[in-house]
This record gives sequence, C-alpha cells and structure tokens, in this order.
Amino acid sequence: MALGAVGANAAVIDFTAASTGTSGSVMGGAVTWTMTGSGYLNNSQLFDGNSKPTGTGLAFERDGYGVGLNDDEITTTPMRQEWIEIAFSSPVMVSAFYFLDLFQARTGGTLEVGQASIDGGAPVSLVAVDVAGTGAAGFVAAAFQPIYASVIRFTVLNSNDSLGYADGALAGIELAPVPVPAAGLMLLGGLGGLAMFRRRARA
Repeated sequence: MALGAVGANAAVIDFTAASTGTSGSVMGGAVTWTMTGSGYLNNSQLFDGNSKPTGTGLAFERDGYGVGLNDDEITTTPMRQEWIEIAFSSPVMVSAFYFLDLFQARTGGTLEVGQASIDGGAPVSLVAVDVAGTGAAGFVAAAFQPIYASVIRFTVLNSNDSLGYADGALAGIELAPVPVPAAGLMLLGGLGGLAMFRRRARA
C-alpha cells in the first residue's frame, strides 16, 4: 500500500549532494539501496564546473562518487577497471543515469565513456560531450524507457581524453514512478489485506 501511495512520484538518488552517503532508501523508505565498489568510495571533490546543469534534480555540491582514497572518479587503466555497484532491496524502475567528469580530448580524437550495466545486461553508454580544459563539468545524461533493476554496475570504457587514464564520476540515478497498473495492484492488495484482517477480527 505504501508503494502504491508514492508510485506517482519520480525520484533521483543524488550522488552530487554532500549529504548522500553509500546507502539510503527510496519510495518512501519501502526500498533501500547500498553502494559498493572495487575500492574506497569517495565523493569528497567539490563540484568544479563553470556552470551547473539544470533540469536534473541534482545538487552539484560534489563531483559525484568515484573509487580511491585520493580520487573521486571511477578509473580504467590497462591494468585495472574500477567499478561502483548499486544494489536495491527490491527491484525499482530506473529511467536515467548521470555522470560528471567525462571529457573529449581537445583534438577531438579521443573521448571518455561511462557505462552502466543493469542486472548484468548490455551496458548503457554515456558518451562525453564537453571538451577537456574548458572549465565545463563533463556532465552526461542518459535517459531511456524505464526498466526494472535490482543491481546496477557503473564503469568507464577504456578510452580517454588524451590527458590521462579514462575516468568519470557517478553523479546520479533517476527512478521512474511505479506504473499505474502496478501501483493499482499494490493498492488493491493492501486493501484486500485490510479486509481480511477485519474479518478475522470480527470472528
């Protein structure tokens, strides 16, 4: 019943907010999420773009989450590929991913690509559009038809911006509302449970 009540509202898990840690809850507390990674999880870097993108619901207080004690980015080198994984206690509907610090080379020859794999499936790619060294935030959004997800793994493709190894920061996940039919079924289920409880109480 609680899920049905909040099903009409989309939500964003904002990894650019200073207060967002490595676990939390969504859908009115009905679903919890936990972040793990291939190393120390870090969102200590202040947002350093010359302007904050609009229309995302993100705070842009930080640059997002990365892996490493002194690094706020998910990095891929010829020797390793760092990752961050978000696991939900129950499936949720995701509709967008957000990255920061993904850049194209000034020459245009190379670029960074963030990737998100939902439940082990083919990755969703977030391709850099901002040019390195211009003061831009390296912000990329990937929006898509909502899909149920239990576990999402974020990595960065082995390409770069010609300034070093490929890297980028996880900025956010957008959750879509529960579809109306599903929300209605949950509401009916809750009402049915109440009716059964009342019958037992009368007996």
